Amino acid sequence: MKIILSLWLSLIALPVVAQDFSVDAHLIGQCVAANPDTPMVCVGQQSHVCYDDYGGGADMVLTACFEAEQAFWDAGLNRVFQELLVLAKREEHGDNGHQPNQLTDAARKMQRSWITYRNDTCGLDLARAIPFMSGAGPVLAECFARETARQYFQLERITGTYRK
Repeated sequence: MKIILSLWLSLIALPVVAQDFSVDAHLIGQCVAANPDTPMVCVGQQSHVCYDDYGGGADMVLTACFEAEQAFWDAGLNRVFQELLVLAKREEHGDNGHQPNQLTDAARKMQRSWITYRNDTCGLDLARAIPFMSGAGPVLAECFARETARQYFQLERITGTYRK
């Protein structure tokens, strides 16, 4: 399944490489700020705006728009994960009983497990879409955007507990 997932990911991006599909990070931020208890309602909104801005139509346009939003969430996820590692390392050095690297190793293990979970979850979405083929690209791209955003919010919550 991982080979199919990798092959599919490499093929869905080829037709739209020449265009610059984008989402408005500022509007995503405004939506998240306005929905602090339910930030997941913001995920995908800018992908659909992007799709409409580029005239809709082909599934590859929707796929490219979801990929643009996934890149936004991925950048945030990478940033907050690095912050988590810094905060965890700081706590490990405190006088609170943690072993060296205990928290940072646990955070890295959690993130590796999440990547496996995300890939398997999106693999299931893809497997369900394959009989219909035309919707497989957007389904997979939407799943990656959704699951990346979900992990971003989870890590934001965790880092918030360190900041207090």
